[in-house]
Amino acid sequence: MTQVLPRLVLVGIGLGTAIAPAMSLATSGVAATDAGVASAAVNTLQQVGGCIGIALLSTMASGAATGYLSGRDPKDTDVLAQAGHAGYSTAYWWSAAVFVTGLIVTALLCRPGVPRQNENAAPAVHM
Repeated sequence: MTQVLPRLVLVGIGLGTAIAPAMSLATSGVAATDAGVASAAVNTLQQVGGCIGIALLSTMASGAATGYLSGRDPKDTDVLAQAGHAGYSTAYWWSAAVFVTGLIVTALLCRPGVPRQNENAAPAVHM
């Protein structure tokens, strides 16, 4: 518990501070009439990306564990533990590489400053 809880708290804080700005950034610059569609597209892409990511990472982990087990005794518990470690290590390193790549792409694509709004545009909601 003392090893898992601090890491879960750290992940919760990180996700909590990252998701709201990410949604805001993803929908910024979108016309007010298209804000709902933009938000739905971002949510859908997050869900699909998560599913694809889990599928790819679990495939990599099982492949690494299987590769570690080749030529070793699969009934030895120490070998099984090391195979699991090899699988998780592979998945974690690949996910870290994906996150660093995403960080670089995001840093290159995000424009600094506050977006300007067209002051002559009509309001999105007419009452």
